[in-house]
Amino acid sequence: MLESIEQSRLKAGRWYCDEVMGIFTRRKTETRERDIPFVYPSYGFFQPIQGPVTVNSQTTLGIPAAYRCVQLIADSIASLPLKAYRHNVEVEPTPAILYQPDRTMTRHEMIASTLLSMLIHGNAYWLLGDRDALGYPRQAVLLATDAVNVRTLGAELIYHVSGQSYTSEDILHFRGLQQAGSPMGMSVLEHHRRTIGISIAGEDCASEVYNAGGLPVGVLEADEAMSKDEADQVKAQFVAANGGRSRGPAILANGLKYKPLSFNPKDLELIDARQYSAQQICTIFGVPAFLAGVAAPNSMTYSNVNQDSIHFARYTLRPWISRVEATLSTLIPRGQEARFTMDALLRADTITRYQGYEIAIRAGFLTPAEVRDLEDFGLEAADQSQPEEIDTEVTDVSV
Repeated sequence: MLESIEQSRLKAGRWYCDEVMGIFTRRKTETRERDIPFVYPSYGFFQPIQGPVTVNSQTTLGIPAAYRCVQLIADSIASLPLKAYRHNVEVEPTPAILYQPDRTMTRHEMIASTLLSMLIHGNAYWLLGDRDALGYPRQAVLLATDAVNVRTLGAELIYHVSGQSYTSEDILHFRGLQQAGSPMGMSVLEHHRRTIGISIAGEDCASEVYNAGGLPVGVLEADEAMSKDEADQVKAQFVAANGGRSRGPAILANGLKYKPLSFNPKDLELIDARQYSAQQICTIFGVPAFLAGVAAPNSMTYSNVNQDSIHFARYTLRPWISRVEATLSTLIPRGQEARFTMDALLRADTITRYQGYEIAIRAGFLTPAEVRDLEDFGLEAADQSQPEEIDTEVTDVSV
């Protein structure tokens, strides 16, 4: 099974363009005496789903709740400012690898696409290049996850990409949650394929029902018994005369009666089943249901929404941010660390902030100027906030 997975990944990697990879000059020829294949640990999670349900990145993102969860996490993190710090002091200018890793896309697009791979596949890979005089990379290309085949050579990981072999010096490996002893991040597709498959099957079932492919729309009743051939002939004639866009009156003879059948999604429990599957998807990705547009089981109030939003930033976004920060920090000089600014995500509402500022000013550990700086009002606003002196002298303008 492992060999088939590796072969499929190698085939998928053939599309990768050699011209794009040509800008990276540091390539190493792999020499090895033995090749130790990486074996995914298995504890009974990976039983195949019975039936024609295909679970992959495309079908997973075809689930509305899954797409929204991935988009929320990826875009929320990618929208945050990314800087380099040394001893909590911002490094200027920002290193090129953090400012714009790939010149063909924006930093937001690069970070969001990286997180997409991490969320779905558990891993993401950057091919590093354009190094400065000290050997630090200034450019990177995000590789398709299926195009990378990872093997171990002793204690070192070897990355095979489109016929080329690279070490950890040239490949930056982002990982999701890991199992003990595994150098690979855990894939949502592999560990939650049953839950995702049930959700995909539910969407397919609902589509068939709404297209009238799963349930009959009506019944033709006859007073006398019919053979199978006679029943098929009556059905074909009735459909030919009244099916499709035909809205003319139906003429029935010989004791035939037409009885329409009506089903609604609630009676079939389609809504409840799809809602439950959507809630399960939100649980997998750690996204509050209301943020993904999924009906919450309990009534939501302003206080609940505000608290859930803070929990989302702290307990879902923050772990992913920490993984990305730690990985990016390996690309800049020792003593520096890459850091996202989360102030905008963790800020309270306006009234709560202003009440806190009032307490801080009265206690004396913040000044009005510092408060204006925290609110990004700028120096112009500070100057305008000072009262202007009014000239009260009366000028005699009489002639």
